[in-house]
Amino acid sequence: MTARDVVDTDVIETDVLVIGAGVVGTAIALRLSRLSASVAVIERRHDVGDSTSKSNSGMTASGWTLPPDSLEGRLVIASSPRWEDLSARLGVEFRRCGVVALCRDEQDLSQAERLADNAQRGGVEARLVEGSELAAVAPHANPALKAGVYVPGEGVIDSVRLPVAYAKLAALNGVRFFLEEPATGADSDGRMITEVQTPRHRFRPRFVVNSAGLGADQVSRLLGTEDFTVGPRRGQWLLLDRDFGARVPLVLTGMPNERTHGVMVIPTAHGSVMLGPTAEDIDDKEDRGTDSDTIAAVLAECRTLMPDIDERYVIKTFAGVRSHSVPTYRIERSALADNLVTVAGIRSTGVSGSPGIADYVTELLIEAGLPAKEKARFIDRLADPPPLRMSRDCAASAQDPLGRTVVCTCEKVTAAEIHRALAEPMAARSITGIARRTHATWGRCQGSACLSGVTFIASLYLGKQAWELPVGEPSATLGVAPARRV
Repeated sequence: MTARDVVDTDVIETDVLVIGAGVVGTAIALRLSRLSASVAVIERRHDVGDSTSKSNSGMTASGWTLPPDSLEGRLVIASSPRWEDLSARLGVEFRRCGVVALCRDEQDLSQAERLADNAQRGGVEARLVEGSELAAVAPHANPALKAGVYVPGEGVIDSVRLPVAYAKLAALNGVRFFLEEPATGADSDGRMITEVQTPRHRFRPRFVVNSAGLGADQVSRLLGTEDFTVGPRRGQWLLLDRDFGARVPLVLTGMPNERTHGVMVIPTAHGSVMLGPTAEDIDDKEDRGTDSDTIAAVLAECRTLMPDIDERYVIKTFAGVRSHSVPTYRIERSALADNLVTVAGIRSTGVSGSPGIADYVTELLIEAGLPAKEKARFIDRLADPPPLRMSRDCAASAQDPLGRTVVCTCEKVTAAEIHRALAEPMAARSITGIARRTHATWGRCQGSACLSGVTFIASLYLGKQAWELPVGEPSATLGVAPARRV
């Protein structure tokens, strides 16, 4: 019996159980969906990509700063050339814009030369640029800074939609996703994990992949395997709208250190600009708060890279929490359970390395005994029409009657796109779920103009009155209701 054969029962047998549906977990699920094996994914939150993956930089790193002989370096470098093809098949916005790491002093210049040499050892194009060449490749950079490392292979991707697209294509190929189902218990027999429990199901897998992100340490202890700690590192960000984005052709950053790349000026895949992040080690894994002093410091630091940053274009401040652990970047078969692969401490390269990580985890599972046979038929491309903001093809959009109505004018999101987001495999179940799939409510007005239209359409699918609709997690509703009679 496989996961796809089970109906109306709380016991699900599956070849592979993936715990965690962030960008890494969904990439693994998609890669495994090529095999003739049943795959189930459990996720504690109400949607895929709803924790660390929803608030990262969106960069697809080329691996130029990483030791090329490290596992992280190998997987990121292997992933980088694949983004044009992968993003086209997933329908996710991507562009290879490049990065310049600027030198502020002689010490930075010495480090720049070392990093350029490191990049070349890993097969990544990187070179020192100075004077007029620096001004040519990075005309927006601080003119007082005279040198930097130019890496043309760095890119930016819509990292919010990426895990949704991974999951959707995986689901079309037979992977079953179980949302709002955290792992709550587990049973073992000797060196084998035999069952993983959630509030609604008991999963009996042949193999388990722990890709639970910030919760990977808790899941490992629940499984009775390795004891390690994943700590939360918070990054605070500012978001500037597209009117400013045209001024930022490529990423600007300072010289990285062992702990962080520092703040960056990042053009997003869809034309806006992000400033940040900080790297604050905190205690609470759910603390995504921002504070005005830190945001002001980020803005000031980014202005040392690009003095012309205009804060009048800031439309949002937010924070994300990424994981770090000692040792970091743990992708390995468990020493205590023969059918477990642990993926933890991936730091900030989860998006960048996700295709390579998925391949590597699949290799580890096959090494552990998972049959390597591939399916005779596999869907390798999502067939949805491109969103209007990408295609700019009003005539094509108007062929669908719902495509003639633009609900979100800031992000050019049509009623047809919102309907698809609520009806497709891996359908949205909240307002932020719709935003994650379409960008509606995420533009300059931050939903003040389009939220009513989005909630009306959502109410048709989710069976709730507008004020009952979840914004994010189900307990967080819009918080509005009919006025009381006095």
